[in-house]
Amino acid sequence: MSLAAFLYANENNLLALAVFAIVILFVLWNRKKFAVEGKIIFIYRTKLGLKIMQKLSKYKRIINIYAIIGVIAAVASIVFMLYLLVPYLNLMISHPSSTPAGLELVLPVSGVPGIVGVPIFYWLIALIVVVALHEGSHGIVALSKKIKLKSSGFGFFLAFLPLAFVEPNQKQFDKASRFDRLKVLAAGSFTNIILGVLFLIVYILLSNYIVAIHAVSFAPLALQIVGVVPGGPAANANLTVNTTITQINGQQFSTPQQAESELSVIPGQYVNLTASSGATYPIKTTYNASINTTNHSYIGIYGEFVETGSSQFLIAPISQNASPNNNIPSQTLYWFDGLFLWIAFISLGLGLANFLPIFYITDGCKIINELLGYFIRDKKLLWKTTNAFIIFFSVLFIFLTPLGTLLFSHI
Repeated sequence: MSLAAFLYANENNLLALAVFAIVILFVLWNRKKFAVEGKIIFIYRTKLGLKIMQKLSKYKRIINIYAIIGVIAAVASIVFMLYLLVPYLNLMISHPSSTPAGLELVLPVSGVPGIVGVPIFYWLIALIVVVALHEGSHGIVALSKKIKLKSSGFGFFLAFLPLAFVEPNQKQFDKASRFDRLKVLAAGSFTNIILGVLFLIVYILLSNYIVAIHAVSFAPLALQIVGVVPGGPAANANLTVNTTITQINGQQFSTPQQAESELSVIPGQYVNLTASSGATYPIKTTYNASINTTNHSYIGIYGEFVETGSSQFLIAPISQNASPNNNIPSQTLYWFDGLFLWIAFISLGLGLANFLPIFYITDGCKIINELLGYFIRDKKLLWKTTNAFIIFFSVLFIFLTPLGTLLFSHI
């Protein structure tokens, strides 16, 4: 492989390494200004954004309603995630070889097991937007409850995962009512979920617009045969399961509608299916009264459409077989479409994950403690119960990652 080919194939990974190198150099250069907490969290305190939060905190009634909904969302999210993750864990345990990990890191590297690769500029922009609004929401709700903010800032968890924070006056925070503390704690992740939904809507609208104005071209689809009806026309033509059909009547197809149009012939006519191997299957269609009208033919196959385009990332704008046309407006729209999708994906993921009480680093740890405080008055018992919840969710989280897949496959 030539150097140019290597650089092109690893462009995103090399950019990610360059960014991480710059971050490490920044931390080393400013190491005296960083505070270390728990030996794994490095934080850099500033006053950035405090004035804006102060101005926005004046709308107390609206903020209070928003924060109350956020608390409800926090409880609902914890229950919802348990509803999703516990059955999925059971599936991973019972079918480890065929069930992928339920949870993976989202980082700007590709081709690494256990990591969802995302283009580095998407990752950086999404992270800045998501984290800034998350922490800003904490700050605005806190200020609206007359809890002063000592500082804001950013930092790194384990020296490479970025984070941001607002630091409230701890004494004022502790003196606030339990419900007000819950409102402050839940506001950040709730904003992430709202942001994720909004960007998902924008992504869908923009995707439809891009398709409508023909700003993208679609690579051909393929029809994967997953079932052949015994004694049917396809079976009589020796078509077998797992055959990949790339042409129908000599025509490639880029959408399911195009394929279905080619297959919709009058009963008695032939449909010629061409496989990826080059083999052609001439199938004489018939009429089946139980499932067809007189204007549609019967072939006797079950299939699913698969994309022949490839992407090094789990999520591609619109679809993996779509690519922008060779002009600046189309490429620009397509790039922003991808950005909106990744902001939605990362925002929703971080919002839901941060509601979970895991590893003593999420808002969910404090939220579960405050919720349990309504039922447990003894402080020692409260912390023991909180710790039990955190350990349970943390172990659940680990088992749902590729580490769990590896473990279950050897049991």
